[in-house]
Amino acid sequence: MANWTEKQKQKYARFQEILEIGKQRYVDAGGNPQRYRVGFKGQDYLTDEERKEATKIMRQMFGISITNGYVYCQGSS
Repeated sequence: MANWTEKQKQKYARFQEILEIGKQRYVDAGGNPQRYRVGFKGQDYLTDEERKEATKIMRQMFGISITNGYVYCQGSS
């Protein structure tokens, strides 16, 4: 992260912000913060829009995609 551009740092900060929003909603609903599961629809307490934005940022920043249940990182599985 030391040699990231300012735009990359902003995207990463927004990604973290989205995840913290979901975690806070989970905690507010009585969940254990140590058991919060990010990225599982119905379990991450994110809206569809927030989940889509986080996914878009993740794919842009880290080259990650999920196809047929397999995770690919920059072309490798």
